[in-house]
Amino acid sequence: MEVKRKRDLRGKRSIVKIVIIETVMCKRLLYVLREHPLIKFGGIKMFFKKMMPALTLAGTIVITSACGGAGQPKAQENAAPKETPPEPVTIELLAGWKIADEDLEQIFYKPLQAKYPHIKLNVTVSSTNNNITTMVAAGTVPDMIIMGTGNMQQMLDLGVALDLNEQIKLQSFDMNRLDPIIVQTIKAFGKKGEIYALPYGLNYDALYYNKSLFDRFAVSYPTDGMTWDAVVELGKKVTRTDGGVQYRGLAVGNMVRIASPLALNRFDPATGKASVNTEAFKRAFQVFQSIVSIPGNTNDKKNSDELNAFLYDKTISMYPYIGLFHRMGEAAKGGLDWDLATYPQFPDKPGVYGEADAYYLFVTPKSKHQKEAFQVISAVLSKEAQLASSKKGSVVTPLVDKEVREGFGKESEVLKGKNVQAIFKHRPVPIHNNPTKYDATADGELNSRSLQLYGGGKDINTLIRETEDAINQKVEAQRGK
Repeated sequence: MEVKRKRDLRGKRSIVKIVIIETVMCKRLLYVLREHPLIKFGGIKMFFKKMMPALTLAGTIVITSACGGAGQPKAQENAAPKETPPEPVTIELLAGWKIADEDLEQIFYKPLQAKYPHIKLNVTVSSTNNNITTMVAAGTVPDMIIMGTGNMQQMLDLGVALDLNEQIKLQSFDMNRLDPIIVQTIKAFGKKGEIYALPYGLNYDALYYNKSLFDRFAVSYPTDGMTWDAVVELGKKVTRTDGGVQYRGLAVGNMVRIASPLALNRFDPATGKASVNTEAFKRAFQVFQSIVSIPGNTNDKKNSDELNAFLYDKTISMYPYIGLFHRMGEAAKGGLDWDLATYPQFPDKPGVYGEADAYYLFVTPKSKHQKEAFQVISAVLSKEAQLASSKKGSVVTPLVDKEVREGFGKESEVLKGKNVQAIFKHRPVPIHNNPTKYDATADGELNSRSLQLYGGGKDINTLIRETEDAINQKVEAQRGK
């Protein structure tokens, strides 16, 4: 009781002090007003006539400061409490391939630190003994996965791809910022508009060429917009032996990549049977045959050495291929003087380089940090992050943003002076409308059996028919397991 009485007494004394202070301040204010020249010599009416505008603006502030201090502590007491910072979260991410340390820093770590510093990303690279299949079997599925378009169906079959529509809505993510062709490709793997992944970057096709070889043989460089027929003819001009070295004019690549702009189903949606014995696939086989038929353009290895022969041996003049910018720095140090043009096109498919392909970020359904995992995606896909990565040449943006695209490679020494905008002059097409889990089997047969065209050893019609039969046999065996 005595303690309570002392507390009450201290409280009353505090109130008395506040009242005394306010009274003194009010008296001072009145004294200042009374001594004002307009009041002292002109009277109160003169004062208000001259000073009313200023009093209207400042009066409330002055009077409140001088005489209304008692309300200030109460306002502070009712102020909203400071927001508690979010708890630190570690997101486990499995990457389907090795990503260079500088690209991890530029594409992921910097944007995440800037926007969500409480989220840490722990990246593991897939390997033979530690991949998504073994992780599913062991029950150690990560929070996120990076894979390409070709692995999308595998992710669905393994049950490790969360439909992101809920997080897209909850976090107000604007899907209109993304290339609609990529979005259409993603939705092709769902049945009801599911979004199983979002891209952080695009793959692309281009025609890379060795400037030194064209200079040596006094042949004009490739240009943007060339057709397959024109590129094949150009390849003939730079296929020759010089100084005892055989120089190949045009790399063959593979059959599936040549067919890609046509966006062809591998299987009939109605029957489930292979559907490659078609006029459309025949066109791709004919292009392949025209390349391997150039005298001196092949070797005993059936061109399995093409990538190294172009980058390091420097014995191939033109190389139509997917994204290679990450390899060009090392190749340039080895003496490769290179540039690029648009990927060869079919005459009836102008401005198209192939089916849409991207580097996708998946969130797994069993992750306990789905919100934070999606925040990783949103941070990476912010305009600021994409623009910075684009300028460094770290990633080809999936955003439909002119500034980001035009900025590609501007801060990259490797890409300086190169025709990098060629990768944006042609566009991808959405993936074929019936992607299946057996497409990889079909593609394997198409690529391996097309090698029989080397040396004119097989008739195209016979080869295509045999390829279709082989695909059906392999798929039946897989279905029977």
